[in-house]
Amino acid sequence: MSESTSADYRNADSFKEAEEGRRRDESVTGASSGPVDEADMAAADGLTATEEEGAAYRESVERGAHQKGEGEPSV
Repeated sequence: MSESTSADYRNADSFKEAEEGRRRDESVTGASSGPVDEADMAAADGLTATEEEGAAYRESVERGAHQKGEGEPSV
């Protein structure tokens, strides 16, 4: 099995195919994940959250997953 240029579970051929699909999708829709600020990414390495913060994030994600329509969910 040949290795791809990044850490990835796929083989090199699958990686190339996925990247080509991504480029094709972005060229059609104009979608982009935006610029990546390497300094910000490096600064974020090793950051942690308290258990309370983690619980708040999980609750937010769960509420968002069940939200329907626009605006705040009705409680």
